[in-house]
Amino acid sequence: MPRPPREDYQGGWHHVMNRGAGHAPILGTDSDKQLFIDCLVEGTTRHGVQIHGYCLMTTHYHALVLSTSGELSNAMRFVAGRFTKLKNRQDRRDGALFRGRFNSVGIETNAHLVQVSRYIHLNPVEAGLTRRSEHWPWSSAAAYLGARLPQPWLHTSELLAMFGDPHSQQSYAAYLNSGVDPGTREFYAKL
Repeated sequence: MPRPPREDYQGGWHHVMNRGAGHAPILGTDSDKQLFIDCLVEGTTRHGVQIHGYCLMTTHYHALVLSTSGELSNAMRFVAGRFTKLKNRQDRRDGALFRGRFNSVGIETNAHLVQVSRYIHLNPVEAGLTRRSEHWPWSSAAAYLGARLPQPWLHTSELLAMFGDPHSQQSYAAYLNSGVDPGTREFYAKL
């Protein structure tokens, strides 16, 4: 029986994630992470998907995206295929790297959107890899908090606008410091 198609539409917000097959480290080195970012940017640009946040961990990734074209599945299929091909060539191996097609959680409200961004940015803190989210180099948190300029492909203004001007970065920092709320933590633990 075929899998049901992903629910996607123009203007749809999504939390996209996937992990290595068998929880294997797929993003184990800085060069692996940079390669994945390059593939992510290429695939999302080709298919009309905006990146509004991301976090790369050793065994998995998270991305907060806006599907401006309704082509999220095409974008993520490109990302996974391109990354797998290049990584396998580099490591002189073959076969699947990811445990299957990506997971996505649709986001319907602004409250949910900011909760997901906090969950993504606090991922390395929750895993005990860093004490402050902006110190994790493979995340968009530093760009949101003003610790570095956002890459040209990273869209931060829409989410930061929800925290008011002119102190949106400070307000967002306070929001991150409040930690992941129990409901969000429980939802992702079940997922």
